[in-house]
Formats: sequence, C-alpha cells, structure tokens
Amino acid sequence: MTTYFVLGQSSLALALLGAAAVFGTDAFFCVVGRAALARVSDAALVETMGRLHEVADRRMPIFGVVGMVGPLASIAVSRASLPWALLAVAAQVIWLVIYRRVAAPVNAELTRHARAGSVPTNARTLQARWDSVIVVRVLLMGFALVSLTAALVQSAR
Repeated sequence: MTTYFVLGQSSLALALLGAAAVFGTDAFFCVVGRAALARVSDAALVETMGRLHEVADRRMPIFGVVGMVGPLASIAVSRASLPWALLAVAAQVIWLVIYRRVAAPVNAELTRHARAGSVPTNARTLQARWDSVIVVRVLLMGFALVSLTAALVQSAR
C-alpha cells in the first residue's frame, strides 16, 4: 500500500463524509422541514429559519469544501478515480451555483429579519423561493455521493 493510495482513499472518504453532511441536511429539509414549516406562523417561520441559517451559513461551508477538495486531492495523487471524482465535483459546483443564486439571498434576508425581530410581508414567498430548489439540491448532492462512492471503489482497484 503506497502513500499515494492512502492519500487518495482518505481524501475520497473525507469528501464522502462532507458531501453526506450536506446531503443529509438538504434531504431533511426537503422531506421534513418544508412540511413542518408550512404549519407554523410567519413569525415562527422567520425566527426558526433565520436563526438556523444564521448558524448553518457559518458552519456548513466546511462540509462543502471537504466534499469538493477531497476528490480533487484524490485526482492529484491518482488518476484511477478521475471520471467519478470529476462528476462529483461537477455536481457539487452546480449545487453551489444554485445555492448562491437562490438559497443564500433568502437565507440572508430571513437571518436579517430574525435578528431584527421583524417579520417581512413576503415571508412565505421567501421560503417558497428557497423550497423551489431543494429537490434539485438533494438530487445533485445524491449524485455527488454516488459518484464519490464509485470513485472510492474505482481507486481501490
């Protein structure tokens, strides 16, 4: 077992864990969060989601970075996982673009209102915008997980 093999496997395993954390978070909100938030008041929606985003937008990026850097690091030490690793990175980059364009502005707005203790008149519209991309985000991150798993298997051969 060479150092490059261990580095490649380790970087893919860490990437898999990072992407899994993002996938799990998105899957939870896709399956549970949307339905639960539909049943609360606008004030509860803003307070809950604003405070969640306030914390998550600071802490979750590390998982995304690990999920994207890991496959690139594995490619640097071994070309065995190249196609799968690139597919995983591509899916995560598309996820990131969707997040930055759609979800992040909503997160910032809800966080701002939660901090101010105010409820915007368009609270449901904001949440609907965020919800509009959660299924695609789950599918992209699921694809990234499958690709990372395939890269890990391929690089072990």
